[in-house]
This record gives sequence, structure tokens and C-alpha cells, in this order.
Amino acid sequence: MTNKLIDNITNPTRIRLLLEIHASEQTTAKKLLEKFPDISQPTLYRHLKAMLDAGMIKVAGEKQVRGIIEKSYTVSMDMVADIERIIETNDGAGYFQLFTQYIMKIMTEFKSYCGSENIDIASDCSGFSTAPIYATKEELVEALQKISEIIVPLVTNEPSPERKLFNFCTIIIPPKK
Repeated sequence: MTNKLIDNITNPTRIRLLLEIHASEQTTAKKLLEKFPDISQPTLYRHLKAMLDAGMIKVAGEKQVRGIIEKSYTVSMDMVADIERIIETNDGAGYFQLFTQYIMKIMTEFKSYCGSENIDIASDCSGFSTAPIYATKEELVEALQKISEIIVPLVTNEPSPERKLFNFCTIIIPPKK
């Protein structure tokens, strides 16, 4: 897995786009702009280009629409295969590289938030915690499923003036063997 790909899959905007492209199986920039009005057209095209260059997505088709060529995008199976390979082969080094990029991206966003002039920690619902738990694998899977039931509807919410983008991050660290 390349550093370029890792940088892209840890970018919150690109992950939002990737999830939408994956959910729709194939989509256009026009549809992405409709889905995400908080992303400007130039910004969207920069993200799409970076995602194409990294191999996250690929052009699934092109058609002429009023004098311009409209591309449709789909998720690249090479990216999915790389992540699956890391998991299937228990590639600890690759997994740690993915995790490091994930944490660095979170730290960058958190540092930016903490450095902003209008920070209001309580009002912004900002926070972090660690909850040491004792659970069987089955209990942990059940808890994660319940969390997913709560989070998935929020992920599919449309942006609006009342809805701000939050990043909800989870990390599960297994016990030492």
C-alpha cells in the first residue's frame, strides 16, 4: 500500500466521497456536488484527482453532456484488495502504517480545532476518552453492532446549516497476548 493511498484514506473529505461512491456503486461529480453542498466544485475536482492518482477510485465511464465529457467514478478494487491483503496476511507493519496515518490525520484536525480562536469545548461537544472494558469477542461484536446502529443513520444525514460535520473516531486495541 502506497503512502499516497494511505494519505487519501485518512482524509475525512475523501473518505466521505469514497463512501458515497461505494454506496452508489458508480456516480458523477455532479451527483457528488449535489450530495455534498459543503464541498466546492474546484475542491471536489482536486479531491477526485488525488483519489484517482492514488488508485482509490477509477473512471467507470464517460459520456458527452452539453459539450463536456462527464465522467462516472467507481471504487478501485486495487485499494480494497490492498487493505484486505493487510488484514488477511496479518501484515502488522502495513496495519501500523495505516494506523499511524489515521492517528496523524486526527491529530492534525484536533490541533487545528484547539488552535482556533472560537474554541468552545463544551458547546462544540468535543471530547475523547478511553474505556477499558472486559468483554468476550461476542460481547464486543454486539457492542460494535449497536454503536453502528446509532452511527450509520448519522453518516447518511444530509448536510444543512443546523448540521455540522463531526468526526467520530473509534479505536479498539486488543489485549496483549
